Amino acid sequence: MYVKFSKLLRAKILICLVFLLLLSHGVCFGSEVEELRKDLLELEKIVNPFVRIFQKVSRLVAPSVVSIVAEGAYGTATNPHDEESPLSSPDGENNKSQDSNKPSFGSGIVIKETGYILTNFHVVSDFENGKITVTLHNGDKHDAVLIGQDPNTDLAILKIECNDLREATLGDPESVNVGDWVIAIGNPFGYSQTVSAGIVSAIGRTHITPFAKPFAYEDFIQTDAAINPGNSGGPLVNLRGEIIGVNSAIATRTGGFQGVGFAISMEIANEVISDLIERGRVVRGYLGVGLQDINDSLAAYLNLKSKGDVLREFHIESDKGAFISEVWQDTPASKGNIFPGDVIVEFGGREIMNIDDLQKAIRVSKVGSNVAVIVIRNKKEKLLTINIDEQPGNMSGRKYVTVRAILGQTSLNVGLAVETLSPEEEKAHGVLVRHVVSNSPAERAGILPGDIILRVGSSDVKTALEFQSVLKKFVDTGVSVSLLIKSKGYVTLKY
Repeated sequence: MYVKFSKLLRAKILICLVFLLLLSHGVCFGSEVEELRKDLLELEKIVNPFVRIFQKVSRLVAPSVVSIVAEGAYGTATNPHDEESPLSSPDGENNKSQDSNKPSFGSGIVIKETGYILTNFHVVSDFENGKITVTLHNGDKHDAVLIGQDPNTDLAILKIECNDLREATLGDPESVNVGDWVIAIGNPFGYSQTVSAGIVSAIGRTHITPFAKPFAYEDFIQTDAAINPGNSGGPLVNLRGEIIGVNSAIATRTGGFQGVGFAISMEIANEVISDLIERGRVVRGYLGVGLQDINDSLAAYLNLKSKGDVLREFHIESDKGAFISEVWQDTPASKGNIFPGDVIVEFGGREIMNIDDLQKAIRVSKVGSNVAVIVIRNKKEKLLTINIDEQPGNMSGRKYVTVRAILGQTSLNVGLAVETLSPEEEKAHGVLVRHVVSNSPAERAGILPGDIILRVGSSDVKTALEFQSVLKKFVDTGVSVSLLIKSKGYVTLKY
């Protein structure tokens, strides 16, 4: 039977149908929400122990972390808000301000309950005559004294008059692995006791900070835990509450955190802490060389196309070892007959696979000891004995010879490195002796750095290239040759 509905009745029926539809969906939505909440509660029970680890590590380590402000009329402050280079300290170490009244901000780690605090050198450098203030976890402030510093590792030790501090536990560097969870604690932008978390992104990073050659001691842990201006000197902590690194540098194009931070490994820190506390400086041996791994970067440095070109140019059969890119004068290396182009493959009985291996071997060598060193030179192994001197405070005033200056030089075989005189020197006549290898034919002939060679045999020489070309004819045939040296006269080279 056909039933005719009025317009009003049809509207009422439509409204009821819509209401029933919404009601049914509402029950569905409500059911789904409740189900999701139950799932999250169950998952929280699983995750909560992991979350509690971060909470407990923070509570354990935070009392061992301090805030540092260095200021004073004689200081050269760092400005954490200046634009930074792509690779720098998080406190603007690469942008020293001319405003000596601007303070430097950083963090520190209590390493002895009697008031000894580890921090970065760049946080407190140049403020010895100013004022350094340390703020503890509980807000107490103390004047600090800088008792030790080591710019070559970017570490320093402060001392405050306070006992019964929470001494941090230092971790085992060998236990650090890529992928480990870590926590960074510090004073970023002045916000004390700030905690950030991430993982270890890489280990063994080098060439992070611009140390003065030839003393670069680097072993950095890379992390994506947030590190910002003010974090420098603070700890990088593992989930056992142990300090595995000292936050020191960031890679950034903005001056702030961009996911790549660096902490000095405790392997480096452990080597210097005792010396800094007891002596105020680090006593270590050194070679006095510039080092590079044998790779494409070395090729670029030498204006070659690839690593293969390096191997061919220097008659090297393998990329293993530490390549000597420069030798400083009057150093253990120069006295021990090491010169640019050598590749060190063994040092003190330790196999050397790269520059990191060599740096570690040098660091553990005792000052005054004689160390057996094996180098590769012209495809042959050569055994040298190096007497380890104490590393000087700096190398200012000393000259050095780079491998680029002697690349391809025949005179290297006779122990000479020469360079063309500038037009202003001696009217561009002759070549300047830049380096003489100890116990070489050149040294036995009485040639010294600074001598000017005017003639090889009967040929005048005006450039280093001419010198090499003429000398090569004598070297290739093994015939002795006389050299005319300004102010000395003739000397004879015997191979």
